[in-house]
Amino acid sequence: MKIQRPTLADIKKHRFSIAAVIITCLALFVVDLLWIEDVVSRKQSLEEKVKQQEELIRKYKQKLQQTQSIRENVAKHESELKEMQKKLFRGTDPYQLAASLSDLLKGGNGQKLDIKTYQVLASKEYGLYQEVHLRFNLMTNVDGLYYFLSRVKNTEFAVLVHEINIQKIQRAKGPDLVVNVILAALMEKGEKT
Repeated sequence: MKIQRPTLADIKKHRFSIAAVIITCLALFVVDLLWIEDVVSRKQSLEEKVKQQEELIRKYKQKLQQTQSIRENVAKHESELKEMQKKLFRGTDPYQLAASLSDLLKGGNGQKLDIKTYQVLASKEYGLYQEVHLRFNLMTNVDGLYYFLSRVKNTEFAVLVHEINIQKIQRAKGPDLVVNVILAALMEKGEKT
């Protein structure tokens, strides 16, 4: 089968049909071009919004993870604070604390430990609490000193040895050590009157 070439007479005969087809194709092409351009621009806009939303979600997830770690740290610090509060001296007078510690640390069970004097040196305030420095002057021997220091270590209060000065004296009988100990203890801050 041979394809015949259209002649000029055929083109003239069908010129309105050909023009209508060309106009329709051009119109469809223009509409399609405009519509596709609009769809493409909307698609790009939506892709940018999706990326922004994903970035925002990622940032929120990071913040949530940070919040969780902060929450865990706060819970840990709360438990540490509760443990520390259990060790605080409940009174508000540093002299009452010194007397209580003196009674608690005195030698017993045959220990040769004689607390000669105690005094309150200074206190520093830290919010709701205060740190009190106390000086104890002791006459004892090595066993009595060990007993005293083990009592300080195992006391229910938050107490630590801040400074210790030990002097050996020559005596035939009795305690042969003169000890000056400065203890630092935590207590509730007293109310101002």
